[in-house]
Amino acid sequence: MKKIYLLLLLSFCITGFAHAQPFVNIYSALEGIGRGSVLFADFDNDNDLDLFIAGQDSNYNPFAGIYLNEGGSFVYTESGIAGLENCAAATADYDLDGLMDIVITGADFDGNKTVLYRNTGNGQFVAMPVNLYPIGAGGDLAWGDFNNDGYPDLVISGNWNTKLYANNGDGTFSAEEAGLIGMNSPSLAWGDCDNDGDLDLLMVGDDGSVGETYIYLNDNGIFNRLEAQIEGAVGGDAQWGDFDNDGNLDILITGKDASLTPVSYVYRNNGDNTFSFANAGLVGTALGPANWIDYDNDGDLDIMLSGQNAGCGNASTRLYANNGVGDFSEFPAGLSFVERAASAWGDFDNDGDYDLVLTGISGSHITKLYRNDLNTSSFQQNTPPTIPQNLYTYVLGGYAVISWERSTDVQSPSESITYNVMMGSASGSIDKISPMANPVNGQRYISAIGNTGQNDFMVFRNLAPGDYYFRVQAIDQAYAGSDFSEEGSFTILGTSTENIQPKEEWLSISGNMLQLSGFKTVVNRIVISSIDGKILLDKYKPGSDIEIPLSGYTSGVYVIRVYIEDDLFVRKFLK
Repeated sequence: MKKIYLLLLLSFCITGFAHAQPFVNIYSALEGIGRGSVLFADFDNDNDLDLFIAGQDSNYNPFAGIYLNEGGSFVYTESGIAGLENCAAATADYDLDGLMDIVITGADFDGNKTVLYRNTGNGQFVAMPVNLYPIGAGGDLAWGDFNNDGYPDLVISGNWNTKLYANNGDGTFSAEEAGLIGMNSPSLAWGDCDNDGDLDLLMVGDDGSVGETYIYLNDNGIFNRLEAQIEGAVGGDAQWGDFDNDGNLDILITGKDASLTPVSYVYRNNGDNTFSFANAGLVGTALGPANWIDYDNDGDLDIMLSGQNAGCGNASTRLYANNGVGDFSEFPAGLSFVERAASAWGDFDNDGDYDLVLTGISGSHITKLYRNDLNTSSFQQNTPPTIPQNLYTYVLGGYAVISWERSTDVQSPSESITYNVMMGSASGSIDKISPMANPVNGQRYISAIGNTGQNDFMVFRNLAPGDYYFRVQAIDQAYAGSDFSEEGSFTILGTSTENIQPKEEWLSISGNMLQLSGFKTVVNRIVISSIDGKILLDKYKPGSDIEIPLSGYTSGVYVIRVYIEDDLFVRKFLK
């Protein structure tokens, strides 16, 4: 009887453990690489995710390849992209033609290179004659529209240099004097961490003191370093992600500290331009990726770390489940142990959960495709958020703001939903902002947050006179998108260049009174909303020096928007 009981118990444990491992290694015939980069994107616009893989192959030669997704199988395609190793790559629709392009920096036998490839369709790419700094081995790059003109700009860093290139919209790029620190072995990420409508920059790497973290706040295209007490690292990864679903972007950092020990940190964004260390209990990891991903479709961001751990020869790939209360527990996913690693998440089989491609060195150079089979177990299938409603526009001169009512979602809280805008000069077009998604059905071309971040508004500056048409998509924590909204439109009749910047501290609270002052001209409109987007005050032509009673507001975080001439000022405040 005891033997039967033990067998039943063993069977239950094995079944439970197998049930808890939803990731199945699929034979994919993908080139094994290390010291590289991998991207999921729909390069041929057929509503499924393809793969780009680049790095050092098993013969120690530079490699790059496009694999088109044909019914769930990946087929290598002669793409025209030349191989690089020790590389970093990023994808965006830089020319707004509806096709996902690729930029890559790394090295081959001829030296360091940074090359921009334009997607011409059907998995074919052409190198563009643009002069981008050849950061090369160990560098990083990231796309982001820092100047709010609709065109993705590019930041590149490594080998003690950092270059910011503005996309001119005509196939050319201009180097900007942005004052960004030069770094070695960096990681870069764009994100609107202060929710003011423009992209801020996270830089983590070696600035000469082994490992530092820099956050540059974007103020109308001018970058100012935020004095934040955040530990740095080198030779790892850094990513924005709202793990506590409070509407503020938090930070995940991995790499080696000053003693060259692998570390992994999570920092919580407090919503007031300060960050607090979150004791997430992660194993220190370097020489590999750090990913925020809602792998279990429960509406909060989990963590995957891959690479080198402390101790000689130690490496791992670990998946941590977000317990929903700000802490994490390791999930036994059974993923390969690799270093010099790279990863990409994407729903390649369109079954509603996110799959994983993992590359790196594990005795040999490997590339593994893991299918996420959560939907065959007790985990829930993800559902997309509701379509954004109640579009609103504000226009003055060459300045415009569009906004909408926040969406809801079964799994993800409203505060964590991001938004994605498409805009063009004619109805249904995207020649002003590419959504990197199918405009007809909302199918995402990439696995990422939307281009407005968590803001329920988007700001445009210095728009040329003409008609503009836009639609909005909601994206949840699992990067699933809704259909696009109904179409809105606005018209730019002229431009205005008057300088109306207020003094730096324009908002203060005394007792139960909110005070606004220091603006150089009359405020046109004030909107106060709760953190979930509910409008509590909408007042036109209030004057210049303004007092607003807060006695009727409950304790909590609020967002105030001040519209003045051709600009918008946004700030959170605490009652």
